[in-house]
Amino acid sequence: MTLKLEICCGGINDIELLKDLPIDRIELNSALELGGLTPTIETLKKAKELTDIPIVTMVRPRCGSFIYSASELELMYKEAKRLIDNGADGIVTGILGDDYRVNVEAMQKMKTIVKDKELIFHRAIDSIEDKADAVNTLINIGIDRILLMGLASEDFLDSIKRIAHLNESFGNKIEFQPGGGINEDNILDVVKMTKVTSIHGSFKESIEDPISKETYYQTSQKRIINLLKILKRL
Repeated sequence: MTLKLEICCGGINDIELLKDLPIDRIELNSALELGGLTPTIETLKKAKELTDIPIVTMVRPRCGSFIYSASELELMYKEAKRLIDNGADGIVTGILGDDYRVNVEAMQKMKTIVKDKELIFHRAIDSIEDKADAVNTLINIGIDRILLMGLASEDFLDSIKRIAHLNESFGNKIEFQPGGGINEDNILDVVKMTKVTSIHGSFKESIEDPISKETYYQTSQKRIINLLKILKRL
């Protein structure tokens, strides 16, 4: 089985740690501690200089809900275009309407911006009650992939069953990518039970700043190397 491994990065230091590893894709963010926000253009440019690994970029102007004002949407469209124009291999975003369903108009606009690049609908899907209806909507828009992050916050087995059901029902039309809560101990079970072909995670470690004593997170090169060894068992 061929499994694609996507690593979620919060900045250029994470890219430095990953640049020579045999991973399939990088999702570039800023502020992972806030759930991931839009990275700067300069960060993307530097990341593209450092590695040939495909890089998709988050477009999310703030933390909180995925319902955005007209001004926020205008900003997101402009950011997405600039990121694509500066080498992003795809855009990761999720926009809901006031009814907590997919904002079709906004996502269609994003689709026109990314053109032939990937468009990924992120964990905003976890906030939608009728996921089957949402998936059908996203398929009709032309979304390439759906990132489901519920594994960290829900009953693990129930979440796995839900992803497996979605993949069985719609996997021939759109790619499902589990993330959040996946680690070295459960990744083989996640893949075998859901039958997905792509996995997402940050696989980070905590670092204590020696001066401020504050803790921050960065990609763990050691964990990812170990993870790649585990995935060879598939």
